[in-house]
Amino acid sequence: MSRQGIKPVTDFIAEAGKRKKPFFIWHAPFLPHTPHNPPARLFEKYRAKSPSRFVARYWAMCEWFDETCGELLAHLDQEGLRENTIVLYVTDNGWIQSANSGRYAPRSKRSPNEGGIRTPVMVRWPGQIAQKFDEQTLVSSIDLAPTILKACGVPVPPSMKGIDLRDREALIKRNAIFGAAYAHDVFDVTRPTLSMQTRYVVTGEWKLLLHHSGQVPGKAPELYNLSNDPAEETDLTAKHPNKVKELRRQVDAWWPGPKNAP
Repeated sequence: MSRQGIKPVTDFIAEAGKRKKPFFIWHAPFLPHTPHNPPARLFEKYRAKSPSRFVARYWAMCEWFDETCGELLAHLDQEGLRENTIVLYVTDNGWIQSANSGRYAPRSKRSPNEGGIRTPVMVRWPGQIAQKFDEQTLVSSIDLAPTILKACGVPVPPSMKGIDLRDREALIKRNAIFGAAYAHDVFDVTRPTLSMQTRYVVTGEWKLLLHHSGQVPGKAPELYNLSNDPAEETDLTAKHPNKVKELRRQVDAWWPGPKNAP
């Protein structure tokens, strides 16, 4: 599902069929990552609709990737696997395309801001998952493995902290999502706090970001009301100091972080 097509994926599915074995495919395609070199037919489609050629190329790359997704879904249908295959689409980080260069805009990729962490999750499982759009329920990437295991009838190890996304009651009870952002180049994989730049929590309408001195110089904590300010433009730490203290306690209880946390 990249610039070379999806043959390795379809070959794997065919081999599993020959052996009469269930299959699991985790595929991380390069599209729509740079270099942004889409087919001319797609670039021309978006050139007049976008604010710049950089954005046009990115949009074209996204459609190019979307076409390969369609090829895979069509292949599953043709092989009679539609009803018995869970297709889960996720993306690892946000990318807001800069209109003035080939790079991403600030506060998107590699950022703990919403432009970098609020990404789509889509599921196809006919007869089991109803078609629905939900932009309110808090979910996290740590929920994906437990959801897949439960759906396949496999016990979920106690060490997994996520929840089964089909469990509506568990989703309703959840009141916070925690996460962390790291330096691009990890210093020591056995000591993740050395590369940690930011810890954050999203709970209800509130989001608190705690930046670590040395990793993000001069950055104080940031507090946002996502209901009123989804773009995180107005820092409310000075206006709501008690909320900052409350959410900081929650973050520290989740993961204390490095000693130089603010």
